[in-house]
Amino acid sequence: QGAGRDVTATASFAIPQGTLDEVLATFTRATGVEVAWPAEDGVRGIMSAGLTGSFTPREALDRLLAGTGLAARDVTSGRVQLEIRAADEHVRVLGVATPWSVERSSAATKVDVPLRDIPQTVTVVPRAVLAEQGAQSVGDAMRNVPGVSVAQGEGNRDQVVLRGISSASDFYVNGVRDDQERFRDLYNVERVEVVQGPAAVLFGRGGAGGVVNLSTRVADAGVPSEAALEFGAFGHRRGSAFLSGGTARAAVGLSVMGQDSDSFRDGFFLRRYGVNPTLRLHRDGRTRLTLGYERLWDERLADRGIPSDRGVPVDVEAGRFFGSRTQNLAHSDHDAVTATIERQLARGIRLRNTFLAGDYRKAYQNVFPGSAISQARTLSLSAYNHDVDRTNLFNQADLIVERRTGAVGHTLLAGLEVGRQAQDERRHTAAAVPNVPLASSVRDADFLTAPITVDRHATADIAAAYAQDQLALGEHWKALLGVRVDRFAVAVDDRMAVNVDLSRVDVAASPRAGLVFQPTAATAFYGSYSYTFLPSGQTLGLAANTAELEPEDAKNYEIGTKLDLADRRLQVTGALFRLDRNHVKSTDPNDPTKLVLTGQQRTEGFAASAAGSVTSRWKLTAAYANLRARVLRATTAAPAGRTVGLVPHVSASLWSTVDLSRRWTAGAGLTHQARMFASFSNLVALPAFTRADAMVALRLGGHRVVVNAENLLNARYYPTANGDNNISPGSPRSLRVSLRTTF
Repeated sequence: QGAGRDVTATASFAIPQGTLDEVLATFTRATGVEVAWPAEDGVRGIMSAGLTGSFTPREALDRLLAGTGLAARDVTSGRVQLEIRAADEHVRVLGVATPWSVERSSAATKVDVPLRDIPQTVTVVPRAVLAEQGAQSVGDAMRNVPGVSVAQGEGNRDQVVLRGISSASDFYVNGVRDDQERFRDLYNVERVEVVQGPAAVLFGRGGAGGVVNLSTRVADAGVPSEAALEFGAFGHRRGSAFLSGGTARAAVGLSVMGQDSDSFRDGFFLRRYGVNPTLRLHRDGRTRLTLGYERLWDERLADRGIPSDRGVPVDVEAGRFFGSRTQNLAHSDHDAVTATIERQLARGIRLRNTFLAGDYRKAYQNVFPGSAISQARTLSLSAYNHDVDRTNLFNQADLIVERRTGAVGHTLLAGLEVGRQAQDERRHTAAAVPNVPLASSVRDADFLTAPITVDRHATADIAAAYAQDQLALGEHWKALLGVRVDRFAVAVDDRMAVNVDLSRVDVAASPRAGLVFQPTAATAFYGSYSYTFLPSGQTLGLAANTAELEPEDAKNYEIGTKLDLADRRLQVTGALFRLDRNHVKSTDPNDPTKLVLTGQQRTEGFAASAAGSVTSRWKLTAAYANLRARVLRATTAAPAGRTVGLVPHVSASLWSTVDLSRRWTAGAGLTHQARMFASFSNLVALPAFTRADAMVALRLGGHRVVVNAENLLNARYYPTANGDNNISPGSPRSLRVSLRTTF
């Protein structure tokens, strides 16, 4: 009524977690109801868990204030007064979530449940943390995840090492496979979710070490708009915005981003833009339709880093480039359309269907170090180019039923997934450039005479059914049981005259089982087992010596604990695990042209994390992992006894901010990585390092000025590699300034 609206009518709200000051400002913009604050200091900084759903304004306000110690008293029809809530012996406040901690997720179960009910390691990095750290890529987000390291990806794609298993294809967007090898951006991402350990029970093939899911931003009534401009060292320039508006019945959102940046690396450039409009429609109180479209375009210098010299990175300045500044180019772009319809069929019964159609294009050409530095202080450069066009079509249908049978509660999930993927790829391999002096490392390669070495068209057809039951066994015990059966058929039409066409069909079942004991509402202990299969053609490629091979598999055994501390504002997790990758391809000792499935790789370790608020002003996120990854039985990559590359024995990170006042926030962080090998060869090691970062932010009404400093102490380090002679130097000290506004 205060804004000409009916405050008794039900409306749709999607207000993110935040301080009461931020949350109630969004509430006022959505409803027109003015909020008067009590006189006590500090109440505006109390955290609220936010709100999603359909409520009257008064119901919404009560939920936003739940657990804060405040209550709302009506003064006029369009204005409420906040008051300190009187103590009630019948109410036990367990605490509220903060923007840095996430209590619920659907990444590991396809059903939104508390994280402490999931018997598996799941790390959620929310947008609030990503924004404070200035994170813009998947690699940036991974420093908050224990046991995960970032691979170089040949300078043309995202690639992560999860529990010792490297993957460039185990990525998902809103739970749907996004396996084209490309760079992703966080401009439209609400949170990054990492499920560690085999995840085929819901996601299908692959995911031996885990999966990374990006949950994107979607408009809804009450969601504020944002915009940001950034400038920084090495020519960094970037702008982004999220625009949102609508009513309870229809809301429109638009995420946009543009970037034009250079780098400390000689000749490097990055140009990209993204556009992601969304539409959400509420037909009635039981049906919701969400439509989305994304176009993301990315072009950059393909940078494969520096070579090694006598077992360590060659001693050159951090910006020294090896390759061709004119020929090295990595380009990717894609267009993807998604549609999700959700329907409440009856009490406790929901139906959800998600469809995705994506067209992905990628082309890259690179000249890169192909050898170590010789005694004559020279090296050779290798060169090739590769074009890959991919089309993905997926449809997932999920039925979710919540029921009780006697004393046992069930959350049942039954689903079907069908998909088709088609891919065309061509590759030319140029002759190596020998005897390149270390002092003059920039050379062009001869691509005009480069022969074609790959020319093929591949298709994959996916059909899968899965079922899962989350059981509540009395007050203290919960269980999770699930299985998925996949039929994965891949066919390769090889256009090279010397090769033959190949095809293969695999049918595999992937189970998962776990048990959770919760002695208190804030404590959980669990044990679990999970399994996944890795078919030979999982990346839409087959060779004559792989087409007849059964899938490899991975098995994960895990025990852990999940604790809610500081009145449940701080979530702490810890897990011990053993992950075995079995039936790994190995060379047949009786015929070196053939492969056999006799290899095995094992990763054992401990991982821990913490995220949330120690006090109402002090927030932190921390991660620690102690891993040992090694080859137990010989594989095509390495003989038995070798250590897996890009898996440091110890890695740790810490990021923390303190609200110094209502206007000023300061933060700092450390990232540590122990010495690790660059590859399975164990001939080249990347030295241990510790990097320090910092930030300071000034809030002026709805505006924030943020200064981020990376590598504050200007440490010299090498965070990752792609083999022994493609080693990535870390950035020297750099500053970035951003202006962010909410409206």
